[in-house]
Amino acid sequence: MNTPFDSDTLAAAEVCFAVASQLLYLEPEIAPVAEQVASRQFASAPFGEGNDDERQGLHLLDGWCAVALNASEVPEEASADEAAARLVESPAFAEAVAELRREWLRLFVGLGTPEASCLESFYVEPNSHMFGKNVIAVREAYRRHGLEIERLHREPDDHLGLMLGFLSRLMAEEREAVEAGDMQQGAALADEQDAFLTEHVLPWLAPWRYAVEKYARTDYYRGVGAFVFGLIACYAERFGIRFDGKASAFKRRK
Repeated sequence: MNTPFDSDTLAAAEVCFAVASQLLYLEPEIAPVAEQVASRQFASAPFGEGNDDERQGLHLLDGWCAVALNASEVPEEASADEAAARLVESPAFAEAVAELRREWLRLFVGLGTPEASCLESFYVEPNSHMFGKNVIAVREAYRRHGLEIERLHREPDDHLGLMLGFLSRLMAEEREAVEAGDMQQGAALADEQDAFLTEHVLPWLAPWRYAVEKYARTDYYRGVGAFVFGLIACYAERFGIRFDGKASAFKRRK
């Protein structure tokens, strides 16, 4: 099953997956987080807000942003640019972002074993072996579309943030095919997304989300876990795949 998406829907999903990619892969820094807060980036999303998990994630993220804004004593009448500039100069905001940085490192990187690893290999390879067959398969998928990670051979390609960025790229390519009227190419790119999700993301997404939920201490990263899970679950429904809460697994409708 492959529900065709129009250009606008693909563009909306593309943007959301790109944001999710950055939330997981990039270490929090003051200026980008200040922009998130000042613009109220998480007040809404262009795709997937009908999903309960995504909506909960956005609520938690937006709530963290509101608290950070108030703690930094930014005037209500300040424009988004003015608010971002004030946040960058605020010691209280600097400490709030430092707390996020510590949590990102603890959850997703770890001095030893991260508490909520973002690597597919951690969940599916024997003994959590890094740079195994799954990494090779993911790397080949990237290369078919002219992509190569910056830290090749020094960092596993199967990081969830990288894979969400890759899916965003496939959505962009599908959108371009749809806009060009090449429906056959568009369908082929949709099928590739289906296969990539099914093989490399969905089998371990629930354990990852539960780990984030268990170990995250800030509403920001509790929100990230729920938002990412809900976004992917919502998108998977276009391929007839839904999350079975009782089985804690994604299943394709027959």
